[in-house]
Amino acid sequence: MPAKSRGLQNWWVLLLGALAFATFYFVKNMGQQTLMKAVLGEPADLVTAAMSSARVSPRITSHTGKITARNFKVENLSAKKDSLVLRFLLEGERSDATIKLWMAKQPSGKWKMVKSDTLFTP
Repeated sequence: MPAKSRGLQNWWVLLLGALAFATFYFVKNMGQQTLMKAVLGEPADLVTAAMSSARVSPRITSHTGKITARNFKVENLSAKKDSLVLRFLLEGERSDATIKLWMAKQPSGKWKMVKSDTLFTP
């Protein structure tokens, strides 16, 4: 194979590698937040903040150990879309924590967390 052809082939491999890394980075760091924003709309920022603070909460990590993964599930969207109940799961080294959040849209239009409950499972 001529040297020029191998150089072109190497360039494509580098380009594909860079594209794969960029896709992985986006999905890992921005994908869940983007997905939550698409599903939840306005309350997504409040949910993201709750998930982030729960991951480092001493009350939670004393039971779970270091958090290794997190996922969320919307349980109930009302017809008026003024209330929201969701769960998110934090997988830890020693146990898992399931956190259930109840949220309501205030008359001002801002979303507020009105209640939360945490269940630990081995």
